[in-house]
Amino acid sequence: MKTQEEYSPGTKTTITDYFRAYGSMDEGVKGYFEFIQLPRYQNLKGITDPKEYLQTIKNDGYATSSTYVTDVYRCVTAYGLAKYDAKSEGGITMTEQELRQKPVNYLAKFAGIREGSAEHKAILDVLNNSGLCPRYKMTVKDAWCATAASAAYIATGLADIFPCVECSCGNMVELAKKAGIWVENDAYIPKTADAVLYDWGDSGSGDCTGWPDHIGLVVSVSGNTIRVIEGNMSNTVGYRNLAVNGRYIRGFITPKFSTKATSSGSGSGGTSAKKSVSEIAKEVIAGKWGVGDDRKARLKAAGYNYDSVQAEVNRQMKGTSKPSKSVTEVAKEVINGKWGNNPERKKKLEAAGYNYSKVQAEVNRLMK
Repeated sequence: MKTQEEYSPGTKTTITDYFRAYGSMDEGVKGYFEFIQLPRYQNLKGITDPKEYLQTIKNDGYATSSTYVTDVYRCVTAYGLAKYDAKSEGGITMTEQELRQKPVNYLAKFAGIREGSAEHKAILDVLNNSGLCPRYKMTVKDAWCATAASAAYIATGLADIFPCVECSCGNMVELAKKAGIWVENDAYIPKTADAVLYDWGDSGSGDCTGWPDHIGLVVSVSGNTIRVIEGNMSNTVGYRNLAVNGRYIRGFITPKFSTKATSSGSGSGGTSAKKSVSEIAKEVIAGKWGVGDDRKARLKAAGYNYDSVQAEVNRQMKGTSKPSKSVTEVAKEVINGKWGNNPERKKKLEAAGYNYSKVQAEVNRLMK
């Protein structure tokens, strides 16, 4: 995409570069906070004055416009946005369950990736560039389950409550013990985003105390079943179901999310539903709840009845598949980022009744 940068005050230079597009405002906000976890933005932490924050992030290279600070600060004052600063970091209030969902959602974005792919390397880069595990630089040839769990907390700004960021499961356990967030009891019923460690040499008799071989993050708990998402599961990011107090459980890392929550809410594996089934169904259609097993797990973790939501989705989708805009109009929306990125973009377009191939061909034509 072409854009203009102001490397010298008053002089705009046109460049072509890559930009990230989001399917919704919520995704955009989350993407911003993930982005500023990069090492060069770590000096932003602790700054509470809006103008100082804007000047600092500009100095860090986030923007080149000579009027960036003035323009953004004008919006801050015009809409009274500073009033939200006292409620939480970045002015966003979040319940404990909403915070717990963040690292899980981060890993869910990578479900099904190929080892060695750009997405795999992106996970490794989060840890490598964080400065939190300087003893070793991860490569695509290394086992990366611990790195994936660490990256989920680093990228979502929660590394402070996960003081066991590491690329080794064994080191993670020792750090968690020192921090007082290790649970040795195999029968413990975890909460969303707790980390479960495995020992593949577990005999299944008594409490396992062997060397940890693998790690995943808890997505949800339903009855006696723990749903887990894991990096380096068959060389990808995938899901596993295991029984509470089941064989191979080594123990749990239990970050103190309650210390970060900025509004009241449940800290358990599920919460009371806040929106109607119809509202959630619309969000599902818009792609906000992911797809497949991930969507099901996230809906259940948020306190919604998956079957009821899916039934409403099916009802709303009946008779709504006729495209209401031309291919050119939709292609322009794609270019502007309104349909998100693939593979979600393709699913959204097809769900709305558009021919993905025709839309993409028109996008390519308009971008020439």
